[in-house]
Formats: sequence, structure tokens, C-alpha cells
Amino acid sequence: MTTERTRLFLGWTAINLVFTGLGLIITVWLMGRRADQHQQFVRLLAERQNACAPVAGTEEPATPEPAHVPPPRQDPVKSGYLGASGMDISPAMRLNLEALPPGEAGKLPLDNLRLGSPQVLPPRTIHVVNLWATWCDPCLAELPEFKSMFTRHREWDDVRFVPIQIKDHTDPLRSYHDYAGVMPPAPIRLADRTMSDALASTLAEGDDGGLYRGNLPVTLVLDCNRRVRWAKFEQLGEADFAALEPLIDQLRAELADTRPGAWCTQEWPGNGRCEALERTAAHHSFEDCGPLRRRSGDLPGTAEVVEPAEPVAVPSPPEILPTTCPPKTRLRNGKCSRLQKLPELQVTAPASSPMCGNGVCDPHESRSTCCQDCPCADRFVCKSLRPSEPPRCRAALQP
Repeated sequence: MTTERTRLFLGWTAINLVFTGLGLIITVWLMGRRADQHQQFVRLLAERQNACAPVAGTEEPATPEPAHVPPPRQDPVKSGYLGASGMDISPAMRLNLEALPPGEAGKLPLDNLRLGSPQVLPPRTIHVVNLWATWCDPCLAELPEFKSMFTRHREWDDVRFVPIQIKDHTDPLRSYHDYAGVMPPAPIRLADRTMSDALASTLAEGDDGGLYRGNLPVTLVLDCNRRVRWAKFEQLGEADFAALEPLIDQLRAELADTRPGAWCTQEWPGNGRCEALERTAAHHSFEDCGPLRRRSGDLPGTAEVVEPAEPVAVPSPPEILPTTCPPKTRLRNGKCSRLQKLPELQVTAPASSPMCGNGVCDPHESRSTCCQDCPCADRFVCKSLRPSEPPRCRAALQP
């Protein structure tokens, strides 16, 4: 019995030894195969690196990517001339405003354009921005002076008048139609009827009161880099216009200077010019180039380019009914109506024709020289304010 157990034990021991030996042989073989594969991988990697290495003597120095120049410093806000650097208003350039395209006001549909778009503020142009409202008497009083200034300087082909109606929920189509006769020519006329008064709120930001201090009118002069170089927070007087005209000529001289390093040739985000570096995704400038759009056919992860296209804007309602009205107005039928007469919208010469008043509009007469015979335009009446003054076409009292 003991002999049989001994034989059985020895048999199982021999079998275990055989399997253990086979396992060792397989392990050694696998380790050898892995070492061979590692050596082959190292050899292939070295061959690939050698194949991609540049030939000696033909390597070109890498061109460093141009640095994105930061904007220059800003001058403090004050009334009058701000300084040589001006003040940046890039946040306001992102706002969408209602816009009347060129043409006769009152007969064209409203667009919705970004303030910083090239349609509103084109590059290489000096802009005189005027914030006004129909209820603001000082605003209406200074508009004819602006018109006279632009009439005197017809050589200002690189200067644009940009009126923006703010703090006023009346219909911009009618407003610009009513005051077209006293307003300088403006390729684009804007209005902000947002309930939050976005433009006024943005310009009012800052510890020093910003560029809007709660009163109208406000006049801002933007240079070739769309920086505010001159500001006035009240009605412009004779001395203000006398200081404004030479300043605009100075800004036009800066615009004409195209030497390297000149003020109007420097590159930085927010200057109104979409430079090459700002067309890349890494240095994109929304204020200068508009929204960033992917070029058709680009693969994920590749560089993007900038296309000067405007976002689709939701049209504003035709009219927003105010809950409160400014001074000298009252809420009537959902609209703010003035309580007094509008200022004169047409400057006429006294009647000089001896035939004026005969009831016939003679060929040598017109509504500006004899409104008794030649009827005034719609919403105007022929009347005089003083007994010694001849009748003139004057704006009728608003309903």
C-alpha cells in the first residue's frame, strides 16, 4: 500500500515538473520576442527621425509670430480736448442700434446694425457723433449750427456726421423726417430705443462719469482710430464750434500721415481697422472684424478666419410705449408729446416782393420769401411771432 502511494506521488511530481518546465520555456520565449519587437520599434523610430531631419546647410530660421500690440493708454475724460491718445469706447462698438440707411428719412425700413460695423463707422474717417432727442430743446437748437459748419467745409470728404437718437422712444423714422431740414447730411442715422438704454449706460461707465452724464446733447469726435478726442456734454456755443473746426482739421492731418509709425497706421485691437493678425482665431478682434466665422471646408482643430459679416439681429418692435416722459412732455395715447412749440425748422428771408400778399404764388416768389401766397409744407404754418416781423413757415404745434 505504501509502495503504491509512493509511486503515485512520484508520478504527479514528474508531471508537475514537466508542466513547470514548459511554462518556463514559454516565458523565456515570449520575453525574447518582446525584446526583439522593442529593438525593431527603436530602429524604425530612429530611421523616421533621420528621414525627417533637414539637410545640413538648408535650414531656414523660423519666423516668429508677430506680437499682438496692446492698445495705447487712454486720456482722462473731460469736456473739450481729451488729449493725443483719446479714449477707447470699444464696449459701445458691440451694441446693435436701429439704423436708417441713406435716402429720404421716413420712407425707408429700419435696419439693425452694430455701432462698430464698417457701414456705420467706416475706417479712415473722422466721425462727429451727436447724441440727441426730440424732447431736448438744446439738441434741436444746435443742429442748424452743425449744418452750417459742414456746409462751410465741403472739403471734409473724410468727415461724417453721425446722429444717434437716445433716451427717446418716439418713432425714429418720423423724428429724422421732421428734422431733416436742420440736420447735416448723414449717411447713417441711428436710434437706441432699448428699454435699458444700452448706449447711454455703456458710455456712462467709469469713475469720472464717463461720456454720458445724464444730460443731452452730447457731442463726441472720433479720430482715425475711433478714439474719442473731443467731447462736450451740453449745447455747443459759438466758442465751441470755433474750437471744434481746427480740431477736425488736425485729425484730418493725422489721417493723411501714412508714414511708418504714424498714429493712424499703428495696429492694435479696437482701432477700427481689421488687420491681418486680427483675422486669426488666436488674436480675433470683434470690434474691428466683426464675428468670428469658420471657413467652409475647415476641419475641426484647424485655424479659423474672420469674415466681416454681421450677426442676424432680431428686429425691434415698431414702437415701445413709455411709462414716463421727459420734462416738458406728457404721456398722451401711449406717446410722449411736447407741451410747447418746436423751434423754427426753416430760416427764411423777409418778404421782399411788392406783390407778396396778393394771393397768387408768382414765379419769383416761394414759400421762403412769401408764405402768404406760396403755402408751407405739411406740418408747417405761415405766421409771425411779432407784429414787426414778416410771416414765416413755422412748425405747427404737435398734437
